[in-house]
Amino acid sequence: MFSIGVQEGVYHRGALQPPGRRGQRGICWCSNARVRGGVFVQAFPIPPGAPAGLMLPGGTPDNPLAMGGPPFPSVVTLPLSPIRRVSMLNLEHAQRTTAPVTVVAEVDCTGLVSARESLKPLAERHLGIRLTYLSFFAAATIQALMAYPIMNAMLTPQGFVIPRYINLAIATAVPGGVLLPVIPSAERLGFWDLARAIHLQTQKARAGLLSPQELSGQTFVITNTGRWGATLFGTPVIQPPNVGALAFEAIQKRPVVTADDQLAIRPMMYLALTADHRAVDGAEMIGFLAKVKEALEQVAL
Repeated sequence: MFSIGVQEGVYHRGALQPPGRRGQRGICWCSNARVRGGVFVQAFPIPPGAPAGLMLPGGTPDNPLAMGGPPFPSVVTLPLSPIRRVSMLNLEHAQRTTAPVTVVAEVDCTGLVSARESLKPLAERHLGIRLTYLSFFAAATIQALMAYPIMNAMLTPQGFVIPRYINLAIATAVPGGVLLPVIPSAERLGFWDLARAIHLQTQKARAGLLSPQELSGQTFVITNTGRWGATLFGTPVIQPPNVGALAFEAIQKRPVVTADDQLAIRPMMYLALTADHRAVDGAEMIGFLAKVKEALEQVAL
């Protein structure tokens, strides 16, 4: 039961009660109605000059919900984009063939925020790019993958395939879906080369200029879901035969207790790692996540 102001004494024909009737169920289209427990209780007079409430286009005082013109179609069918179709099949396969488990850690980003602010002018001046947090996230992930190569593995019916390279995929939102441009052999790149490669590949993805080769062969996926800032954390989806995917959430100021038991406001972020539990044990998941956390909390210029 709810009330919407229209005009005093204007009701949907045959369905509602006039002001002053008590104890009957219905919807009151009268301003200042009082409703209790789904039962219309009382309607109070509308002040002079009060605006009329709900009146749809084509409606009349006798039937305020009527609409002129042809009726709306009951459904609208939208065809799947090529990207959406491929994503749908890949995600269905992932859900059928993996045993996903998600673990979450919290990161103090005080040093990270400071480092990025210091380095942004250099990136713009010397590389012509806007330095985002994604470059730091990728660098920390690469360090952790080198320390925990099982997270960089591919699980096949014959066993583990553990590459000696890291092909890091960056989840990138594009019209019609999400693409995963790959940074090949990312472990060979220094920080600035990595930042440039991420910028170029994500720009090409949004422009629709990536080749099939640039969208294949990933060994691990990261996603910066925090760029939209709307969620606490989510659970990234593994892309088989990979065994893990890592999401970086929004950096938000939160109260924390410091090492000396003081209360402080710090920029904090959640990390969410999804791993295939068939391939990766809990200790390895947590160790990997702790390594990413450590790298981000100890950013050195």
